[in-house]
Amino acid sequence: MDAQFWINAWNEGRTNFHKSTYHEKLLEYFPQFHPKEGQKVLVPLCGKTKDLTWLHQLKLNVHGIELYENPVKEYFSENHFGPVTKSKVENFINYQFGSLTISCGDFFKLSPDPVYDFIYDRASLVALPPDMRRDYANLLKKVLKSGGKYLLIAYEYDQSKMAGPPFSVTEKEIHELYDDTFSIKQMDEKRPDDGPRLATLESIVQKVYVLEKR
Repeated sequence: MDAQFWINAWNEGRTNFHKSTYHEKLLEYFPQFHPKEGQKVLVPLCGKTKDLTWLHQLKLNVHGIELYENPVKEYFSENHFGPVTKSKVENFINYQFGSLTISCGDFFKLSPDPVYDFIYDRASLVALPPDMRRDYANLLKKVLKSGGKYLLIAYEYDQSKMAGPPFSVTEKEIHELYDDTFSIKQMDEKRPDDGPRLATLESIVQKVYVLEKR
């Protein structure tokens, strides 16, 4: 899946994955990590999610990564954050407001240094086709500190009934991707309320996982 797919999706308004409110599972489970002021959280493929704002309100150093600049500009404008500084750092263009930074560029060019205390993935792994998920998981294993926590929200459904994204990522595959580095605990399972497209799927479930790096 190439970059143009996502650029077209934003430009054509095919963004049902974007919520206008905070994700209920972020509010329910992230506080259980007991985050402390100044700790660093990574939000891959973040779009313009309002979840960034909620994390920022915890006084964390929030780092979102998004391929396309337009939703990043919209995020800061719609949330009335400013002034925003813009800078070029290695492979990314950074938009920064206080301790909140969104980097525009290719996620897979992120430095593999273990600098993050937390990862929040609501719609990132499920946005990737199967052939990209292993590289994605391997990078997350590198950037999270030992003992770091990773909140992952995924969907499971009959992939033959709908072309992704979002793709179905089974519990079995999550263990195959992460078991070598993380302890994995499923926290929640329910039918999602994520728009009319997913509502057409009879068997879809949303699963919430907490992973901890060993």
